[in-house]
Amino acid sequence: MASKLNKPAKDIKNQLSAIVERRNKIAHEADIDPSYGIGSRWNIDENMVNDAVNFIEQLVENIHQVLEDIH
Repeated sequence: MASKLNKPAKDIKNQLSAIVERRNKIAHEADIDPSYGIGSRWNIDENMVNDAVNFIEQLVENIHQVLEDIH
């Protein structure tokens, strides 16, 4: 995948880990940042969401392409 996405494998793994970590904060911790007290949520904006969605879409498309090439 790294060559298809033109990124080092380590960068892809780090980006996936960051997305999973954020997903887990949202799903299991109500996205609340404990250092700011109850009710304060972790910062997120539209660009962060779009970056994550675009990355996942590219990754899935490339996985699909590799699987198609195998068959």
